[in-house]
Amino acid sequence: MPNAESTNSQQLSADEAEKLKHLEEELTTTRDDIPQERLAPITVKGLKVDELIFTQGFVHYCDIDKCGGGCCHSGVYADTKEYETILSHKSEIAKAMDATQDTDPATWFDGEWIDDTDFPSGRATGTDVHARDGGISGFTEGCVFLDKRHFCSIQVAAAAEGLHRWAWKPIYCILFPITVVEGTITYDDSHSADLNYCGPEGSGTYVHSVYESMREELKHFLGDEFEKLESYYQVNRERFEKTRLDAGQRASVVQIKI
Repeated sequence: MPNAESTNSQQLSADEAEKLKHLEEELTTTRDDIPQERLAPITVKGLKVDELIFTQGFVHYCDIDKCGGGCCHSGVYADTKEYETILSHKSEIAKAMDATQDTDPATWFDGEWIDDTDFPSGRATGTDVHARDGGISGFTEGCVFLDKRHFCSIQVAAAAEGLHRWAWKPIYCILFPITVVEGTITYDDSHSADLNYCGPEGSGTYVHSVYESMREELKHFLGDEFEKLESYYQVNRERFEKTRLDAGQRASVVQIKI
C-alpha cells in the first residue's frame, strides 16, 4: 500500500498504475456520503456511529475455510504504536511464519507513512503485500503476514506466547468489516465489495448484522464504552432488524429478476 504522494507513477506498469489510482481514491474517500439521519444520536470513545453497522447484513462469523482470508489481500494500515509493537516481537512473529512468507522484518512494511487522524498517533504505515496463491478468495496477492493456511502470523504468534490472539494485531485488522473514517464508526463497504464470501454480494448467509457478528471485536476496541453502544442497539433493535430484513428482501427480488 504505497503512499501515492511519494510514488512516481511514470515508472509503474499499467497494472501498478491502476492499483495506485485505486489507492489514491481510497485515501481521499470521505464519509460525506453518510446521510445525516443515519448517524446515531450518540458517540462512543469520542466517535460518531453510522447506523449502517446495525443494518448491513453479514455472515455469522469469520470462516477462513470459506473465505480464504480475502479481507487480508490488500494489507492494512498500522498506527505508529502498532508498527513498533509488531517489530518489537519480530522474532516470535517470524517463527510463526511458514515457507511461503518472508521472515525478514525489513520487508514487512511498505516504508511509506500517511497522516490520518483516525489513528491514535495521527500517522500510519501499510503492511506490505506480496504475490501469493489466494485460493478460494480469488486474489493473487496478500498481506505479508498471511500464511498458506490464510491465518495471520501476528495472531498465531501472540497465541503461541500465551497472549490474547489480538495482543499485537493492528486494530483495523481486528475490526474489519467495521472501520473508522473521519471520526465515524462505519461499515467498510469499499473494501468489502471485493470479497466473494462476506462482501455485500458474497455467497455467505447474511443471518446477522455486521454489529451482531462483530460484538467481541467492538468490545476489544471500545472497552467500557461498548455498553453504551450495546444499549443503543437493544433499544432500537426492532427498527434495525426491519431495515436489514427489508433490504435483504429487495436484494432477493433483484437477483430473481436478473
